[in-house]
Amino acid sequence: MIFKLNWTKKLAWMSLTIFVNFPAFATTETHAISLYDQPKYKADFENFDYANPNAPKQGELVMVEMGSFDSLHQFIDQGKKVRGLFWLYDRLTVRGHDKDEIKARYGWLAEKMDIADDYSSVTYHIRKEAKFSDGYPVTAEDVAYSIALYQKDGLSSLQSRFKSLKSVDVIDTHTIKLDFGVDGSKLQILNSGNLPVLPKHIWEKQDFTKTSLDVPIGSGPYKVASVDPGRNITYQLRDDYWGKSLAVNKGKYNFKKIKVEYFRDKAAAIQALKSDSVNYITETDILRWNKLYQGSEFNLGTVIKDKIDYDAPSFVAAMAFNLRLNKFKDIRTREALVTAFDFEWLNKQAFKQQYTRATSLFNNSFLASQKKIGKEERAILTPFLDKLPPGIMSKPFLLPTTDGSGRNRDNLIKAQTLLKASGWMIKNNKLTNITSGEVMSLHFLLPSAAMKPAIGGYLQSLKKLGIQTTVAVKTGTEYYKLLLQRKFDMTPIQYKVRIPPNTELRSSLKSEFAEVVSSYNLSGITDPVVDELVEGLINATSYVETKAYGQALDRVLKWNYYSLPLWARNFQLVAHQAYIQKPEQAPKYGYEVEFWWDNREQ
Repeated sequence: MIFKLNWTKKLAWMSLTIFVNFPAFATTETHAISLYDQPKYKADFENFDYANPNAPKQGELVMVEMGSFDSLHQFIDQGKKVRGLFWLYDRLTVRGHDKDEIKARYGWLAEKMDIADDYSSVTYHIRKEAKFSDGYPVTAEDVAYSIALYQKDGLSSLQSRFKSLKSVDVIDTHTIKLDFGVDGSKLQILNSGNLPVLPKHIWEKQDFTKTSLDVPIGSGPYKVASVDPGRNITYQLRDDYWGKSLAVNKGKYNFKKIKVEYFRDKAAAIQALKSDSVNYITETDILRWNKLYQGSEFNLGTVIKDKIDYDAPSFVAAMAFNLRLNKFKDIRTREALVTAFDFEWLNKQAFKQQYTRATSLFNNSFLASQKKIGKEERAILTPFLDKLPPGIMSKPFLLPTTDGSGRNRDNLIKAQTLLKASGWMIKNNKLTNITSGEVMSLHFLLPSAAMKPAIGGYLQSLKKLGIQTTVAVKTGTEYYKLLLQRKFDMTPIQYKVRIPPNTELRSSLKSEFAEVVSSYNLSGITDPVVDELVEGLINATSYVETKAYGQALDRVLKWNYYSLPLWARNFQLVAHQAYIQKPEQAPKYGYEVEFWWDNREQ
């Protein structure tokens, strides 16, 4: 490759034009990309192993969602989005969920891609047959326009995904090149394919920054059939969907209609399931699962309780501290609050031993830090020694445990000692800061009344330490607004980290997002070491490097007690009518309802 550089230097006798030869990086043409190995499925594969290509395309899925919604605009931080909008949009590539692959993506809108051998760029070749639901073709201009919208005004997670993108070049109608420059990585290339493509001819006439109940136009398998704002939405399978015959879609999108019905009360939703008014509910509360999902419908097998195990990172529940508040600034205060939590008693009394203790951000994955620090992880953390908690390099991190009897005296004594060391003492039976005179009180913001029994024992332990507590239960939009306003001292969060993590990890952990109202950094973590480790993890180029950075980040987060780990589960809970059926083989991450079908006679 020859680059022409024109240098004009004002010398009395010289003007230079210099031609410099730079080495050209080769590209590899491929139908798919896998982060660590070769993609499992070849270019001519027929369908994913976990799909049933003979599944009938018929019937209706009526699924339960809690709360309400006020927007059909999925891609900005504002508004309470309705569930299922992702069925309206195709992406450049689709993730494979096979048990044999850690992370791979296969061409969807993109028929193929040319990837630079140094991962500085990727060129996507858009399928010529791809069309939006209004008949307009999907073009490279639509891709470029979508990226520009996301970079400027999109969800913080989308902004983060394309933060390192240097340039976008529309080569022709169906070809587009994304240039990441010298900082490009295989993970960035892989993640760039996870791009919902928007129709430029629609959005150039609308305000992208405003919430809206206008029916969106996409190129995906479904379109919106009807909307009752705040109550329900119905999606209709497109007969003219351009991608129905693609290998990645065989055995997928089998319901002719999908209706999302909103409920304020989960008990009412369960009754609706029993009467067949709805036919599908996902559950996250094991207490409710054990208590309310009972009755003749379950005994007779007309309604199925499905506990789906999976081999992947756990669903983790934790209690986030609002680190913006002075009361949480001292690490010893946070450690004391973690020490006061009795998981073993709660798991025995309430959960029937069905949960395990959450011990890591990356629970049940190769990124979870181990008791003994590895040499690669040590090398990463050594430059930050003066900014790390004492003991992090030499001692294993261990959460406090109990015998499950409910007598948590030893841990409460330790918590009391930690609180005293961080400047708190009992005064008039109230835990009081000896410097400011502030009385320690904790305001818990909960999204459901079902959460109250799970923290009841914890509140009693806090009371023994002289800590006053209040609990506010808010649901739906009201809870969401208070969360955005950070109107809490502690609030439960549930997450399941993708392995390896995407660039979305930035908006969850980095300092620059701590004060972004709509970011996922709910706790308000502002730690320069965490910032560096997040970037190292996102930009890691090998399995070994990814593992080392992931474990280092996990270790730093744990030792700083930025949250109270609650519990973890490696299963998903789904209740559904018996006629809603699923493939025998589940994807790696449990299940995807898009591969299920309605088996009723039509």
